[in-house]
Amino acid sequence: MSHDASQTHPITVLSVGHCTPDAWMLRTAVQRVLPDAEVHPVNDEEDLRERIATSKGPMVLLVNRLLDGRFPHGDGIELIEAHAGGPVATLLISNLDASQVAAEAAGGVAGFGKTALNHADTAEKLRNAVEIATSRRSA
Repeated sequence: MSHDASQTHPITVLSVGHCTPDAWMLRTAVQRVLPDAEVHPVNDEEDLRERIATSKGPMVLLVNRLLDGRFPHGDGIELIEAHAGGPVATLLISNLDASQVAAEAAGGVAGFGKTALNHADTAEKLRNAVEIATSRRSA
């Protein structure tokens, strides 16, 4: 899918396994960087799989390190590993450097912590994740 094709189908960003206040905080931060993105909270594996299966455009998962909700995974890193190689870009939301390293080793793209939501580097990581998701959707 070319960049033009991604404009036909909006970018979808899912905040995966976050509590409601954090999901809203992430939504606000994402929409500052990606104003046309559709941002939705997801708190169970069935909903997550359905959204991935029915998505037509690029999709980015913002995965909480400690999952809130109904997931079969022990933590966000395991969820990232379970979805690695699929049509979505996954990144970990965690302030812990060791967890970020583990998430990338599990197949995630460079993530960020909640304390860095308004940093320029975070905006670049979100844009990079969209580019990766776009290329995976076209593969």
